[in-house]
Amino acid sequence: MNVQGNRLLELLILVGYSIEFPAKLAQRIGGHEQWNRHVMYRAIRDRYVFMNRMKSQRYVIKSLQLTEKGFEYIAERAPEALAMICGRIDQMPPVYPSMTGKIQRLHAIATGMVMARGAGALVFPRDKPSLMYSEGGYGRIPVDPEAIYYYSPFEIRAALEEKDKRTVSKGVRLIGIIVRGHRCYCMYFTGATRMFWQKLSEENHVSGILSLLKARGFSVSVAVQIIIGNNMNVAEKLSHSSKPFGGRYYTVSKFFDRCCYVTNNTEGDEIVRLLLNPDLANDLNRQVLADYQPPRVNTREYDAIEPGSNRPVFLNYCCDLIPITMEDLSPTGFHENPIMLCFDYQCQTIQRILGPSVEVRPIVRK
Repeated sequence: MNVQGNRLLELLILVGYSIEFPAKLAQRIGGHEQWNRHVMYRAIRDRYVFMNRMKSQRYVIKSLQLTEKGFEYIAERAPEALAMICGRIDQMPPVYPSMTGKIQRLHAIATGMVMARGAGALVFPRDKPSLMYSEGGYGRIPVDPEAIYYYSPFEIRAALEEKDKRTVSKGVRLIGIIVRGHRCYCMYFTGATRMFWQKLSEENHVSGILSLLKARGFSVSVAVQIIIGNNMNVAEKLSHSSKPFGGRYYTVSKFFDRCCYVTNNTEGDEIVRLLLNPDLANDLNRQVLADYQPPRVNTREYDAIEPGSNRPVFLNYCCDLIPITMEDLSPTGFHENPIMLCFDYQCQTIQRILGPSVEVRPIVRK
């Protein structure tokens, strides 16, 4: 679905498809943030959308909803998008302003969708292969191994429950998946604190999704976790053991190949783009490691060696929590403390997690 060139129409489609859309997210739908803010204010002023303000605990929730005038604007310029939005609304139970928990859940799902879309993923049903067997999931749109596809929790639930209504896929924290090649990126939203987490339920759910994707023609074999939080301090909370709190809170698990933490802002959008686009990541890696020596042998233990000091260097700008929660990062054959490279806004948090045994440096771009 191509709506490029009309930023207002693009915003209205995203708001309508999300049902409840966080106002702050409107600044990150693509292009410059100041222009996106101007488009949002125009949509509110001209009554294409309505901003509803609700109070939840210590926070004020600002949510955008599509008005009747907004529906008419979409109907005139993109009637196929209107049909998609109406179909989505018909599948969802009504959401009222008092249902702040439900609204926050929809906001989290919208955040994952916008991040995936900003990284180049196809998010709308008409543009990607369907997971439903009844809708031609085996070939109406063939699976392209180089394309990036995003699927919401609603699409996943409908596909898992299609054959057997006794299958239950509710109660998990997943806010969507992104599929590219052999990797399935499972997205979670933790907000400002630790996530409630039922380890076996979450891992079984992901295993079921991988089986579903393979049955629908995707060649997935690896699951990667993307956790979205409000700030970097949450990454430190997630890296600590859950023993003081019991087993109800999230702990880093090696069930996933990687566990990448991203912030809910433009910096997080950049990391998601790097994760989903290996060419961009490789270019950045070459720039960052230009002043370092290559590893002595081809190994995954470290990425480079610092000249002169003979210290191993690790790249971790994607804030993978698995290596930084390991007790010992020193690879075999080195006696000096290792170095970890990341973005400048991540340094303090990662240093606190690792302690003094590892030196954390900000990366320098050429």
